[in-house]
Amino acid sequence: KKTAPILCAAAAILFFTVYLAVLLTPMVSASVGGFAAVAFLLVVALLIGAMIVGVILALRQRLKEIEGGEEDDAKQY
Repeated sequence: KKTAPILCAAAAILFFTVYLAVLLTPMVSASVGGFAAVAFLLVVALLIGAMIVGVILALRQRLKEIEGGEEDDAKQY
């Protein structure tokens, strides 16, 4: 019961991490180019970091629901 949420969260975190790495790689070379480019990439990087934190928090909440026996509550309706 816990395998699927963990795998989905891991896949999402992996995707966001790769995307973040792709965005941050040009930041190193763009730091010489201009402040606006670096500021934009930094804002996007912070947003992606927030999404990673959100995925982790949602996973923790889902695992608590599974441990509490709430995984089948929706079937009652």
